[in-house]
Amino acid sequence: MAEKTAVIFYSSTGNTEAMAEAVAVGARSCGAEVLLAPVADVDAETIGKEYDSILLGCSAWGVEVIEEAQMHPFSRKLEPFLKGKRMGVFGSCGWSRGAWLNSWESELHFAGGIFPARPVLAYGYPDEDALKRCEALGRIVAGGKEEQTDHKEEETV
Repeated sequence: MAEKTAVIFYSSTGNTEAMAEAVAVGARSCGAEVLLAPVADVDAETIGKEYDSILLGCSAWGVEVIEEAQMHPFSRKLEPFLKGKRMGVFGSCGWSRGAWLNSWESELHFAGGIFPARPVLAYGYPDEDALKRCEALGRIVAGGKEEQTDHKEEETV
């Protein structure tokens, strides 16, 4: 049976959705069965119980926080199911340095998630390089492999 990977995202402008689509391409390239869905369309408990790996995407809001009406509550409800789950986070912003991604990753790691790759950040609509990094994130998390160390530091948060 194929590995089940969920790519769940919140996107108000389409930037993070484009990143999520690239993450899903990377996960599928490993043979994973991939669910690509907006956060409003899924249930945290179902995702936590039924998927082997989970990738979450959200843009920065306010003073560098994840979206608070849908993604933050979903993320909190997901936490009890994360022990030992391979995970990844990604998102877009207009001006920040990615502090919200690092904080989000820390919260999910503290809840038991395993992060084999660093968060992926894009400024505005993801350029070709950001989309490649998103595909790599999907491959690394869904494929169960550790991140390669031959990338430039600025490629991830």
